[in-house]
Amino acid sequence: MSDAETRGFALARARLRSFDRQFDVAVSVQQPDRYRLLDALPADQPRIARGSGVSYVAASFGANAVSVDMRSFNRLLAFDMRTGLLCVEAGACIGDVQRFLLPLGWYLPIAPGHPRASIGGCIAADVHGKNPARDGTFRSLVEELQLHVPGRGLFNLDTRDSSGLFAATCGGLGLSGTITRATLRLSRPPRALALRRVLVDDLAQAARVLREAANAHVLYGWHDSRPDHFGRGVIHVGLSDDEAVAPAFDASPRRDLPAHIAPWPWSAWNRGTINLANAWLSHRWRRAGIEAMAVAKALFPLNDARRYFAAFGRAGLVELQWLIPHDRFDAFAAALGECVARSQPRIALISSKLFDGLPRGLAFDGRGIALAMHLPAPREISQFAFYEQVGELAVAHGGRPNPIKDSTLDEALLRRAIGPFDAIRAELARHNSGRLFGSELTRRIGL
Repeated sequence: MSDAETRGFALARARLRSFDRQFDVAVSVQQPDRYRLLDALPADQPRIARGSGVSYVAASFGANAVSVDMRSFNRLLAFDMRTGLLCVEAGACIGDVQRFLLPLGWYLPIAPGHPRASIGGCIAADVHGKNPARDGTFRSLVEELQLHVPGRGLFNLDTRDSSGLFAATCGGLGLSGTITRATLRLSRPPRALALRRVLVDDLAQAARVLREAANAHVLYGWHDSRPDHFGRGVIHVGLSDDEAVAPAFDASPRRDLPAHIAPWPWSAWNRGTINLANAWLSHRWRRAGIEAMAVAKALFPLNDARRYFAAFGRAGLVELQWLIPHDRFDAFAAALGECVARSQPRIALISSKLFDGLPRGLAFDGRGIALAMHLPAPREISQFAFYEQVGELAVAHGGRPNPIKDSTLDEALLRRAIGPFDAIRAELARHNSGRLFGSELTRRIGL
């Protein structure tokens, strides 16, 4: 079916796949190109908004829902150079927005790693950026937003909204309505970053270094996943360096990561290749030093990770990401190290970040240290068992999971990890009359 035929009310059938490749579903897709066509579907038709389709989990499609493709709503509507306020449609890619802003001396300080993530998706998932302890999560940038609710029209909302609809939309996984546009508060970027590497011997030391560097523009850790070197790694600390020669904007031809990576036929991440990769990265990164880095390069690390993701093969990957409170992190890290030594799981990557926010709704935020682990999709029972063991350890240490990254989460685990789960679900349901909005993700986690 041609692109023109899929616009408006016309529906196309398509198989949509999550970024981690754990969900593959045949669905109907609508691609409206005018605001009035958002009301073209029958009023009782279940639906969910879809941006560029780069969510790790299946957040923008579901078996019984029409995916409303918002990519035609991608315009920059207004920009105030004096105040740094930008009004942009929800389907715009954050990489394109940053590309427009950086040469003008502005940027969005919070951006996920993938440049094709949509603005609406960033709001609905309340994503974090390169240092959430310093910058917060994406909701902190949203001054106003416009929301479409079928049969009720467009709502203009801001932070003063007393109905709860604005709050339910930020981090609400698309359940409150379809975000059509947003006004965002920008910041002035540094000209370049001086990226300092701080070596750490284990995860507990990494946590201390992260806390000491809380005000850095960029702050994250890479850690060795081999059982005999578990947790050893390097913390990358990116400080402003206005004297550096590296440009803030790379004007070379676009090299954005494609929305869907062509995977290799098989997974290259077995224990041998994982050990080799960890040894090579240790050699490359575990050297103290400072290097200049362009801000644009720091914003989108996935631009340099094509082969890494393709190497997970057609079976894909699983990301486990948990935020552990500061006072429980050292004990959690020690227990996790013991679990890795026993289970010998295939972990392709471990990274760490610092958070200093407030947990709201189901959004991934709070005060503590976040650990993310990438694992090849399991072929053996022990790999499945490791997912469960990590979840049990994290819950036992007060951990909070990230539902927009972890496709192994279900309602039972979320209920144990997030105390007010029932109240959060009830509040989202209050703004989702008749369960009109829903996805594979929200079905799986009981919303």
